[in-house]
Amino acid sequence: MNRITMKKKEALGFFDTKPSYDDWSKIGSFSKLQVWIDDSMDESLWVEVVDASVVHGRSPQRVKRVLEIQLTKTEFKAYHVDMTRLDHKYAGRGIAAKAYRYIIKKLGITLQAGSCQSAGGRKVWFDLAKRNDLNVFAKTKYGKPTTVGINVEDREVWIPKKEIYDGNKEMYVFAQSL
Repeated sequence: MNRITMKKKEALGFFDTKPSYDDWSKIGSFSKLQVWIDDSMDESLWVEVVDASVVHGRSPQRVKRVLEIQLTKTEFKAYHVDMTRLDHKYAGRGIAAKAYRYIIKKLGITLQAGSCQSAGGRKVWFDLAKRNDLNVFAKTKYGKPTTVGINVEDREVWIPKKEIYDGNKEMYVFAQSL
């Protein structure tokens, strides 16, 4: 996996809870935020986390989009995190890690970390690795899984004797429910 830099300030606008098509469905909520998914595409899953307490003035069905996650199925029978964007007004609350944990548990899926991660993305996997109800592990394409440790100083995951980030060998990191 490679370290990358991303734009810090995202404004995600609003999400329509009553669209003119039926692709989106509400699957529940955590921390007073609603979780909506679109699983209409065979190999993809889109997740929207919204704050229903903040509505668009003229259209009450349009609520504040907090987080959006794009996932695709991989050869490892997991969902790869292609892109995660968090609205800047909700930053610093651990919402992305809570959303990842929620969808892992609610949908019974395994998440695979993105192949390129920003500092915020590495922090999300660091937070997931601290959870007692999740198994976060790393492996090479044909190697055995190894439970990751946490590097408190850099706020990222690590394993002994191998580089997860910016190493010579491609490493993959996963999270699944115990």
